[in-house]
Amino acid sequence: MPDRREVAGRCGVEAHVRAALESYRSDPALAAVLTEPFIRRMEIFSVALALWGAKINLTSHPQDPAETAFHIIDSLMPLALRPKHPPLPDSDTLQALSDAFTAGKRILDFGSGAGFPGLVLASACDARFTLVEARRKRASFLTVVAAEMALDNVEILATRLIAATIVPSFNAVVSRASGPASEFYDIASHALLPRGLAILYSGPSQRLDLAAAKKAGLGTYRRYRYSLRRGGAVADRTLSTWHKTEKHP
Repeated sequence: MPDRREVAGRCGVEAHVRAALESYRSDPALAAVLTEPFIRRMEIFSVALALWGAKINLTSHPQDPAETAFHIIDSLMPLALRPKHPPLPDSDTLQALSDAFTAGKRILDFGSGAGFPGLVLASACDARFTLVEARRKRASFLTVVAAEMALDNVEILATRLIAATIVPSFNAVVSRASGPASEFYDIASHALLPRGLAILYSGPSQRLDLAAAKKAGLGTYRRYRYSLRRGGAVADRTLSTWHKTEKHP
């Protein structure tokens, strides 16, 4: 049974994460995603992250509610970038981004780590998610917290993906890991159905080898820049997307 200090700590994490997330409701695009059921799931998630993070290396500051809220909001950005009217030159790609997370679609998140973005996105939409994490302790965390949040649209795989063995069956592949982009291109190209969407989170200074992406069979490159509050500063972030070319094997 948790002691009084642990219970108090849990309540503090929940309250601070809730307050931080609710502060983003002034953004209409995010307000549509930041529903009460979603925020309640994120309270459960943030408590589990703080407790597990004290024992295993999940994130750099697992017990910092402001940092947790930043990672949650950043994870949600594919659902917040909506087509604008009148249509912009990249509006078709933005519509595809929005459609990729609807009911019946299948999403692969590899290198899922602490659940950013896969668990967060799965808590906010009806698509089905497969989260792949090679480190078993992190995969155990993902399994436990998905059950605690009552997510029935998530499958956790504790394995390391090998591109050549993947059957193309996903509508979108997402990654927020900081590993080599070339690995992301290979995994995404093999996992995606034709015209499927590869979605990579990064900082604006990260170099992307567009020639390698094209060679892997990914085209229609788009890059979306946005900024989010992070503690007392502002973090510049980037969401890059590609479509799998229809003729690529």
